Order: sequence, then C-alpha cells, then structure tokens
Amino acid sequence: GANQSELFHPSSRGRLIMTALTLIKGFQKPTHDSQRVFRQLLKAMSEPGTLVYVDSPESIDSLHASTFAVCQAMMDQQTPLWLSPNFATPNIKHNLHFHTGVPIVEESQQSLFALMSPAEMDSVERFPHVFFQGTDEYPETGCTVIVQVQSVKDDLGEGVNLRLTGPGIETAQLVSISDLSPPLLNYLSNQTGERNASFPLGLDFIFIDKNQLVCLPRTTQVEVL
Repeated sequence: GANQSELFHPSSRGRLIMTALTLIKGFQKPTHDSQRVFRQLLKAMSEPGTLVYVDSPESIDSLHASTFAVCQAMMDQQTPLWLSPNFATPNIKHNLHFHTGVPIVEESQQSLFALMSPAEMDSVERFPHVFFQGTDEYPETGCTVIVQVQSVKDDLGEGVNLRLTGPGIETAQLVSISDLSPPLLNYLSNQTGERNASFPLGLDFIFIDKNQLVCLPRTTQVEVL
C-alpha cells in the first residue's frame, strides 16, 4: 500500500492542522524502468503517430500511472515543470518531487515540461505563448506539453481523427485522440499559420491515456480529418 507522510501547516486560526500526503510507489527498478520508458518515448518522438505503452505501479489523484511513468523517465532537478490546476494537488506535487526531484514552477514560461488536461486548454490565455518555445540558438529548449486524455488510438476512432505527415513518418499516419479542444486543434493543424511560421521554435506534444501515448513533435504536420 501507499505510505503516509505528514505535512504540518498553520491553519487560518494559527493552530497546526495535520494533512496526510499519500506517497505512491514509483518505478520498481528506477534506473532500468526509467531507461525502458525513455526508449519508448524516443521511439514515439522519432516516429510520430506510433503508439507506445508505458506504465508505473500506481496512480495518484488525477494523474494516471502512465503519465507518472513519463514524468519519472523524463524529469529531474534540471527540468522545471508547470502543472495545470487539475494536476497541481499537494499529493501530485509531493510524489513528483519525491520520485524525480523535479522543481515545480508557477510561471509556465519557465517550464521545460507542462502537464495539463485538454479541457483546461480553453482557459489558457495566450496559448501557445503561455509556454516557452525555445530560442533561435537553442530551439530544442522549447517546452514539451504532456496532455492527459481519455484515449489515443493509432487508427480512426471516436475521438478527433488526425492525419500526420513529416519526418519519421513513411507516408502518413492516422491517429485518433479524444477530447481535444478547438484552440489546441487550431494550433496543431496550423489554422492560424503560427505553428509553421515559428518553426524551428515551437512546442512538442505528448498525448497520453491510461496505457499508451502518441507524440506530436513540432516537425509533424497535422491535418484534421
């Protein structure tokens, strides 16, 4: 089971209230498991539209075990993370910090990684500029946005169907991603012209459900079917 670790904080009346934080199990063999998941992520990033399976022993609050696996594989003390309100719970912050050492930042522009749900994209002002897109000298420092969704499939499905082309894709790749919001779709499919115009600066996306993920790096052209 999960360990309880206790956090004391003063209440509004000055008394100490005890809040029990739940510490979940991370990777069983941290080095080995991190490398395994990292290899899966590299495959998914270099072959956009290819689904890969990732897992970790336990989930916490709204954070899937799969998403937690990605965090353990990619994040450390050097990779500031921004959490949307859906994920910025004391339990999630505690577990991410405990298992990865990742610094969690309030200012989205300072993050190398961001974690959010698609429903929250509508309320994000100035998307995509809310996230750092890299510099001309170092475009690869642009933020990687992890979007936790209900389902991803590498075929046409009930979600939003996308046709992907570009580097790492032989002809075209079809994917179906559930509950994508209009601002995100407009950006990804270059409706505003902005995504292609800012290249090689930009954002890389990981869409992940409870079991698997698909990556849409900034090099991938996206057409909504």
